[in-house]
Order: sequence, then C-alpha cells, then structure tokens
Amino acid sequence: MANEAKEPKRKGISGLIFVGCLMLGFAIGFITGQLPTGIFGGLGVGFIAMAIVRYKLGEW
Repeated sequence: MANEAKEPKRKGISGLIFVGCLMLGFAIGFITGQLPTGIFGGLGVGFIAMAIVRYKLGEW
C-alpha cells in the first residue's frame, strides 16, 4: 500500500464542466423559448469541452 501512487483528485473536473454546459444550455433554451434546442446545444458543447479538458489533463 505504501508504494502505490495516489491518483490525482482532478478527475471530476471534466464532469463538472459537462454539467455546467448542460445547465447553461438549459437556461438559454428556457429564456429563448427553445428548450430542446438549448438542451441539445448544451449537450454538444459539454461533450466537446469535456473531451478538451480530458485531453489537456491527460486522462485518456
């Protein structure tokens, strides 16, 4: 146990970014009256942002 390397605690950040983008898309869609468009836009941006963060942090 003593020689095992501890995993960094940054793994959850990409999930938080995804949820944040989804909530922003939901809010924009609700404000503009285009809820499905906002949700799908937030999902798309969230997946792209999550992939970029995971690539930059080296989680892949």
